Amino acid sequence: MPRMEDILNLPVQDLPCSEFSAENMNWVKLEGGRQGGDDIALIPFVRVDDFVKGESSNPACPASFRVESKRKRPVGSVAKPRVDGYLEYTLYWCSYGPEDYRESESVIVDATSAKPASGKGSRPGRRHMMRGCLCHFTVKRLYTRPHLALIIYNQRRHVDKSGMPCHGIIDIDAVGTRAMYAPRISDELRQKVMSMLYAGVSLDNILQNHAEAMQKQGGSLNRDNFLTRNDVRNMERTIRNSSLELLGNDECSVKIWIQRHQKDVFYFQDNAVSGMFVTRFRFISKCNSSCVDHHLVFCW
Repeated sequence: MPRMEDILNLPVQDLPCSEFSAENMNWVKLEGGRQGGDDIALIPFVRVDDFVKGESSNPACPASFRVESKRKRPVGSVAKPRVDGYLEYTLYWCSYGPEDYRESESVIVDATSAKPASGKGSRPGRRHMMRGCLCHFTVKRLYTRPHLALIIYNQRRHVDKSGMPCHGIIDIDAVGTRAMYAPRISDELRQKVMSMLYAGVSLDNILQNHAEAMQKQGGSLNRDNFLTRNDVRNMERTIRNSSLELLGNDECSVKIWIQRHQKDVFYFQDNAVSGMFVTRFRFISKCNSSCVDHHLVFCW
């Protein structure tokens, strides 16, 4: 059982798969200190997002890990950094916790359990998700090794303070409710719906096409099966908010938009002489390997 001073001697685990989870990795128990008994592992910092996505795809407890807190330090700000000192510190917590509102839903809401006007639990749809899940982990981008990330898994099980499962298929009380599934739709479905909205497809047609696709697909249910009008409206709102003028100069606005969406754009033609930009992006469905191309023309 190593101590924190020995973490740099741990192997760096760079798994070949595009996404991976804690189940695919080798963990070491940490000895002593504030985090004694926690599981730790080293991965390349560039693979942190792949790990978070993999953890969110747990078949027994589908979840979505949100950033609970985050801190950064500039290079050179620490004269003698600790071996586990960080440039970036991020705490990820399961979206079904840590607050627990399951009991308050079945009783009269009093002043102590009333939904707060602001802060955690205040946003629409958030309260029903809070089931006291304690699953969380910390990611440190090491100060002395910026290319490495130290993952400290503080609680790997999706349980509440009593130690019992609190969501997913292993939670008896969650059977038949949305708590059986991931709290949010998948990135693949989100990209598909966003591309349809950009193409001008109506909300009703999107829901109808999705329902037909789910019937043909069959198989086990997941959160994507329950695409709602609110889901689509939220994405419409995102598009409206991102469609605002970035700068007074249209040419600069288009270039900023392209820069912010580099992952989705694979062709961009700057035809500044004619006052026109042409860009093209593609959505690829992982379910059936189909592709949908979309073209955007910006003129002024």
